[in-house]
Amino acid sequence: MPERRSPLIDCRRPGLHGASPAEGPGIEIGEIAPLSVVQVAAFDGEKAAAALGAAIGIAAPPQRNSAAAAGETAVLWTGPERWMVVEPETRDLGELLARHCAPEIAAVTDQGHARTAIRIGGRAARSLLSKLCTLDLDPLAFPQGSSAQTVMGHIGILLHCRAETSFDLFVYRGYAVSAWETIVDAALEFGCQIR
Repeated sequence: MPERRSPLIDCRRPGLHGASPAEGPGIEIGEIAPLSVVQVAAFDGEKAAAALGAAIGIAAPPQRNSAAAAGETAVLWTGPERWMVVEPETRDLGELLARHCAPEIAAVTDQGHARTAIRIGGRAARSLLSKLCTLDLDPLAFPQGSSAQTVMGHIGILLHCRAETSFDLFVYRGYAVSAWETIVDAALEFGCQIR
């Protein structure tokens, strides 16, 4: 299998950028790679959710805009009876899920080459993301374990709240550089540590 090349390789510049608050940078940004990303679109929601649970040990979240996670593996709700499974690339996740989800139960599609994942963290993460998208990111409205599709300017994204101040943003590969530059530019006022 050919080695995957990050679309951010030429624009990611590690180091401290922007403001220098006394308490240190308010934002940390990095790419999560290599990452396995697999979409599961169910024809039979109950059977697909059970097969997903049997394959990876995580129950598929049934309610909209939610996520379920164990360790570094997360199952993100992306639509009725549709989920995106993400984890560090340590096994053939697509093959594992396809083995458990028969074709009449769900369509399993590897999206690893099509998506770029950006992790945003720090005490100002919610303020930064509130500048960029229309979601209500108040912790009561978008708590840990939330996941929602939205737009950032003209770019469609999937946003997952991993923890109070940590978010994963999934963007189509062709928009990754534009998304990265938008995020970094908006983060400069908070002080931005790029990993």
